[in-house]
Amino acid sequence: MNSTKQNKIEIQRILNSIEGRLDERLIKLTMDLILKTSWSKNVAINLYKNNLNSIPDKSLNAFTLGSHFGQIYQISLDFSKKLELSLTPNQKNILREFVFFLVLLRAENQV
Repeated sequence: MNSTKQNKIEIQRILNSIEGRLDERLIKLTMDLILKTSWSKNVAINLYKNNLNSIPDKSLNAFTLGSHFGQIYQISLDFSKKLELSLTPNQKNILREFVFFLVLLRAENQV
């Protein structure tokens, strides 16, 4: 992902808002997963084509974003288990919003 000055400001803002609310190791692993890995659309496109009638607005972008969000959130929950962290329901909500924010930020910067 291209890190512009505005992106860095947005990321720092969200990090400041969750400081002390989630484990720093979990935050780092999740950020690396979202920002430093390559995303493939091939699997999502095949799933999209096979389930076109079931997708409400037929939007490939919404489908792939939802797919990335769901997978990354689940992987982040798995990270927390491997780190032996027990997340409260509130912490899971914070993690979900953090993942959602970063997935959207990354998607906005991919052209």
